[in-house]
Amino acid sequence: MSRTRTAPQRALRVATYNILLGGERRREIVSGVLRRIDADVIALQEVRELDPIHELAEDLGMNALIGEPSDPDSVMHTAILTRMKVRTWRNRPHHGRMLRSHLHCEIETGGRRVPVLGIHCVHLAARFGERNKGEARRIREIGAVLTDIEHEPPLPHVLIGDFNALSPGDAILATAFFRRMNELRRAGLLVSGANGTLIPLVTAGDGDPREIEDRWRRAGVDPRLLGGIPVLPRVVSPLTAGVPVSRAMDRFLGRLIERWTVERLLSEGYVDCYRRVHPRARGLTCATWQLAARVDYVFATPDVASGVVTADVVGSRTWPDPDAAAASDHFPVVADFSV
Repeated sequence: MSRTRTAPQRALRVATYNILLGGERRREIVSGVLRRIDADVIALQEVRELDPIHELAEDLGMNALIGEPSDPDSVMHTAILTRMKVRTWRNRPHHGRMLRSHLHCEIETGGRRVPVLGIHCVHLAARFGERNKGEARRIREIGAVLTDIEHEPPLPHVLIGDFNALSPGDAILATAFFRRMNELRRAGLLVSGANGTLIPLVTAGDGDPREIEDRWRRAGVDPRLLGGIPVLPRVVSPLTAGVPVSRAMDRFLGRLIERWTVERLLSEGYVDCYRRVHPRARGLTCATWQLAARVDYVFATPDVASGVVTADVVGSRTWPDPDAAAASDHFPVVADFSV
């Protein structure tokens, strides 16, 4: 199922992948997805236990660079896996400003057009319940990353990862997502949690957890992905119960979402590589059990983006993969560059 490389010149393949809570219970299928992608550089988010990541890198014939989180209470790391020669690398924590960190390396591509390439891996905060649905926090985080880059010697680079942010002009399939959440609530799979929230049903008293998992499967959700189901206020259900699945309503709701983070990157001259290749495709990456938004990106400086050959979402119709929907709640994003 891996995509054949057809670029006539030296090509470099980069990928970004949020593996959801370290890929727990899904490590073999995550590994299979990445093996079929066959990337030269992989940016990973939601890395937890480090030994499995080093084992994954060894299995793929790659080196692993680990980014410790900025938040001392967090266990969520980032990682860059690469088979290319690494000139230098550094993890930049921003305590009090970022939850994760800014992981950066410089690699030798083996090409003549872009012989050395910078790789910047980020995972911006979700925090959709905060002010401006978390966008105020994310704009501070990306500002810290851009300041780091500004203080480095100029170098062609890519900025990749899970940005948890919408791009200007991108649609969000909010009404289908709300309908799906209400279906899960009516099936008894979303239950009342603390502080007026709805949370996924994991256990039911002394009931058999396998029976709960079977119920999730019958509802079309792999139980290994429950950690990716958002915790919503209970009030959301009655407010959205009668909302029809409608493009017009999606457009209305989409206008209520701030898009400062991606707007900032575009204003700085970064190129959204997926959008460069697919001007009108949705390219939805999350959630795999009910696609609603494109939040995973490969951005590149113009000198790198001018050589983009292809960009795609693994698990989509244009790049199918048998395991991508069960491997994580995010689909990987891949881009090939002529270097």
